[in-house]
Amino acid sequence: MKYTHLVPSLFSVLHDPETGRPAAGHPAVCRALLGGQLAELMIAGRLAMDGERVVVTGRRAADGADPTGTFVVETLAHRGPGRSVRSWIAALGGILHDRVAQDLVDAGRIRREQPRFPLGAPRWPATDPARGARARLELRHMVAEPQAFDLAGAVAVACVLAVGVDGVLGADPALLADLVAALPGDLAALVGCLTDPAPVPAGATRFAGSRLVVESAAMQRRGDPAGGPRPRGLRDRHDAAAALVGAGRPQEAVPLLERAVAEAGHALGPQHPDTLVAEGNLAVAYLAAGRPDVGIPLLVDTFDDRERTLGADHPVTLTARDVLASVHRTAGRPAEAIAHYQHVVAHRTRVLGPAHPHTLTSRLGMALSRADDGDLRGALALLGSALREAVDGCGPAHPLSVAIRGAQAACLASAGRPVEARTEYDRAARDAAAGLGRTHPDTLALRAALSV
Repeated sequence: MKYTHLVPSLFSVLHDPETGRPAAGHPAVCRALLGGQLAELMIAGRLAMDGERVVVTGRRAADGADPTGTFVVETLAHRGPGRSVRSWIAALGGILHDRVAQDLVDAGRIRREQPRFPLGAPRWPATDPARGARARLELRHMVAEPQAFDLAGAVAVACVLAVGVDGVLGADPALLADLVAALPGDLAALVGCLTDPAPVPAGATRFAGSRLVVESAAMQRRGDPAGGPRPRGLRDRHDAAAALVGAGRPQEAVPLLERAVAEAGHALGPQHPDTLVAEGNLAVAYLAAGRPDVGIPLLVDTFDDRERTLGADHPVTLTARDVLASVHRTAGRPAEAIAHYQHVVAHRTRVLGPAHPHTLTSRLGMALSRADDGDLRGALALLGSALREAVDGCGPAHPLSVAIRGAQAACLASAGRPVEARTEYDRAARDAAAGLGRTHPDTLALRAALSV
């Protein structure tokens, strides 16, 4: 394998040539690609390692050659010389992924397919699957016949193993240590920096500030029936992190939940309910922190895992569906949100009762989705019945009662009924002051609506 083909070859290896589905989550793919790009530049003598930091040697490529590599070198030189590999993964991983994908599309080697599921990730199938499989077959041959390894092949396999995608090459994960020991010093140090999870860049999002469902204390307190002890303190760390998301501090929660997911997956298995709960809350934390490029694929994956493993009506699955509905609604897809909410509301009403807080939360979401879809009459009917049951069951000053009354007021205003809307806003503001406090953000928002 030529080192100048290292990054596009890694892209091909990490995506199924026929379906275009990635072999790992987007962060892992970005990590492997940037690792390959940095390695390629080190082999070419344009970069070097100083501990865990990347330094530019000052050597330039020939005019017009390797525009992506030149972009990376110039970025490293101008935006922060001497920053760590992990820092550059966070800053450049997603950008590099998009550049490589576009280059391969422009070259006619892959095509971009929109996901079938509205929130799924795009897929990148090869235009010629036989050609697209060549890099994967070449690396599999090297894994099976170690004497066939060249430097670029060893780096490529090491990058794939370092991000945990050993299955695509049929490789023993233990091979990574042997490869690192055989690589030159700078390349070995680089691969070592790829083994720790690193975040992809934050992106603009429409989900910031949305009230997504958080399973704040959902780690089961029972023993693990499948064997294997739960790591000491895992439930407490998870619940503390989930509480940070609920308190509007998702940036602090993300690293804690990443650790909880890793621990739960290792000790309990990837399909254990506690692992799935932790993954769902991590997805919510990513979304709330303004990182939909990571949060949405993880949210979809964990919902699929819950439904397949636990069943469509398991409480853990229903919570994931509720979150997914909320994301659809805040993303401007009310029809999709309504379809999810209908399933959740029907089941929770039957099992928990219409006035249970979980049921009321889902009923509120469905009503707001109806309003977003232009069905104000249907939304008001849903909100009216939900409000009566919330007040009777929880009291008028309960946050759910306040939220439902505030939504009702907004729908009345949108329906051209300003007098009724003002009455409900005033009542909601007084209830919020009594239950939440006069300086609570909800109280202030309701009072601000009265002044419009």
